[in-house]
Amino acid sequence: MKAYILSKVGKPNVLKISETPDPTPKANEVKIKVKRIGINYAEVLSRRGQYSWAPKRPYIPGMEAYGEVMEVGADVSEFEPGDPVIAGAQFGAYAEFMVTPQHLVFHAPAEFSEDENAAFLVNYMTAWVALIKLGKIQKEEKVLIQAAAGGVGTAAVQIAKAVGSEVFGTASEPAKLELLNRLGVDHPINYRTDDFYDYIKSNSEGMDVVLEMIGGEVFKKSLALLNPFGRMVVAGYASIPLKKWNPLTYWPAWRDAPKVNVQNMAIGSYGILATHIGYLTSNPSITINEWSDLLAFCQKHQIKPIVGHTFSFDQIPEAHALIESRRSTGKVVIRVTE
Repeated sequence: MKAYILSKVGKPNVLKISETPDPTPKANEVKIKVKRIGINYAEVLSRRGQYSWAPKRPYIPGMEAYGEVMEVGADVSEFEPGDPVIAGAQFGAYAEFMVTPQHLVFHAPAEFSEDENAAFLVNYMTAWVALIKLGKIQKEEKVLIQAAAGGVGTAAVQIAKAVGSEVFGTASEPAKLELLNRLGVDHPINYRTDDFYDYIKSNSEGMDVVLEMIGGEVFKKSLALLNPFGRMVVAGYASIPLKKWNPLTYWPAWRDAPKVNVQNMAIGSYGILATHIGYLTSNPSITINEWSDLLAFCQKHQIKPIVGHTFSFDQIPEAHALIESRRSTGKVVIRVTE
């Protein structure tokens, strides 16, 4: 089969298509013919050597896909060949075929297109866990979503609006602000022209919940906006400057990483929480239960993923470059088959 095998870190052009044997499912695993791949920022960090959850190289990147069940291993009872499915994984999706544990495979919602199915699992599960399970957002609470026009951001906006929260969202250019307007963001903020901290202080007393994925000064300013009883949920560190081959980057990477000061939390009566859904996937019951609740919520509120860009299988390096440029909106999807 054709697959991208990451053997060294670097710029997008280190991603190259190779020929490798098809994977064979073991017990409790499902083999899937990949039709669509959802690209995640974590995979960009992995390619750059900045992602702690990445496996040891060489490996096939890719954490989510939509496709068709080809074969099932022993003890798999929920799926059979021909089933359209969404699949999650730690790695392996940048390929024509992938295998993954059956508890990370889900029947594809019929109301989603193939592109939308590839755009759903990682982003919406991240937003769901961050805002609903940890942030516990409520109707009419003020919610700030950083990087609101991206994959996780648009998912978070849709979930927060469905709950009935008052949503503040940051983005960097007019096209992204237009998207936030279409999604119903109450306060779209262009952080290139307006300091989001000053804007919020001028238009609101503060935030009840913040979803933060950037780190550095964005984290510090977001934290300073929390009201008493407010909750900040950290779901990423997109601005990480770490380059493992360059010791000079170790200090700024540590300095800008989100940190907790319990004494300050006590004084302000606020909470800081964090999530990385990859580590949750080792628990099948949690994974399956949260998927069920998330899907039911999205179906009730008629939420569909926002697909911003599509590329062909041989354009995955270009897809990475677009995400790195911070010009992408919504989810970037790869069409392996047409």
